[in-house]
Amino acid sequence: MGIMSLFNYWRFIGNFFLNKISSILGIDTTIRPLNAQIELTLRCNARCKFCSIWTKAYQKSVTDPEMTTEQVKRIIDGLNKMHITVLSFTGGEPTLRSDLGELIDYAASKGMMTGIATNGYLLEDLVKKGALKNLENCMVSVDFPTAELHDYYRGIKVFDRVVKGMRAARKSGIKVLISTTVTKESLPYMEEMCKFATKNHAMIELLPCENIVREVLDEALEVQNIEKDYIPDLHQWAKEIRRLKQKYPNLTTDALTARIIENGGFGQFARFGLRERFFMWYVTYMPCHVAMAYLFIKYNGDVVFPCKLHPILSVSALKYPIEKIYHAPEVRKIQQQKDTFPFCRGCRLGCAISTSLPFYWSGLYGKYIVAFLKGNFFT
Repeated sequence: MGIMSLFNYWRFIGNFFLNKISSILGIDTTIRPLNAQIELTLRCNARCKFCSIWTKAYQKSVTDPEMTTEQVKRIIDGLNKMHITVLSFTGGEPTLRSDLGELIDYAASKGMMTGIATNGYLLEDLVKKGALKNLENCMVSVDFPTAELHDYYRGIKVFDRVVKGMRAARKSGIKVLISTTVTKESLPYMEEMCKFATKNHAMIELLPCENIVREVLDEALEVQNIEKDYIPDLHQWAKEIRRLKQKYPNLTTDALTARIIENGGFGQFARFGLRERFFMWYVTYMPCHVAMAYLFIKYNGDVVFPCKLHPILSVSALKYPIEKIYHAPEVRKIQQQKDTFPFCRGCRLGCAISTSLPFYWSGLYGKYIVAFLKGNFFT
């Protein structure tokens, strides 16, 4: 971890304590999001079996143009004014944007920790061109330890390119995290994936496949038979996570995350009375804080709340200052509702869990402080 990364790490911890103090004192205007994500594009060069983003039905719904380079930079300026330390670029597939390197450089010049989430197809090419010289973290999708199975699930021949890309990234000083979507078929390969990550000097997260319903043009779009064909037995998955966590220090999926997912995910607390809540809170419950902890900016410049999958409020950050949007009364009302919305019931999304964990002492300690001390910190 470089000097700037170390500095930003402590800034991240500082934001946590500021939020805690602000909550105690009831000063909403000083609360800060801990992370931000900019969705650079909805285009994708993969054809994943468990994803609908590449389908004609979904792409047909994408009518707004992508933000220009200068517009994305304006968004980054706004995030910098809010003292956000962690910024990731996603898609779609963010490496399809020809200005990705320029945007990473710009965010890094503001002192931000930068990351991307990619399928890895173009990773080696970008590293060799020097486009990722200021990138700190790279999340790469790998679902199986063999090319045959991984390429089948991703719909393109990408496995060999991913391996080369990870090696190139590591040699360039970029921290690599393998993101594995665990399905029914890949459940028996979880330990093999940990070994694969260790061999490639990478960290790894193992999160179960989720039924992501995308609401487009008044239609709910989802992968056919995903519950039957892809989503694994969550108890088996959680049991294996707890076992593997004892053997592989590079596994970032922790026991708390496994417990939340195994016990039904978010949105459970609203069903119980005070007595039940008292006896269950320490076992199963942690409310979602994604609307407060995370800022998600869509490809067209809209900031959405409470989350990217259920944007009940969408405001253009190209028209209004992003800080004013975040502290608006309408947004604050959504943040206070946490995971009590009907669509929150049973949500098991890893991104929502990982961004909510730092809002709690146990989550901050287990996910960030311990990981930092072990040299396994990945934002």
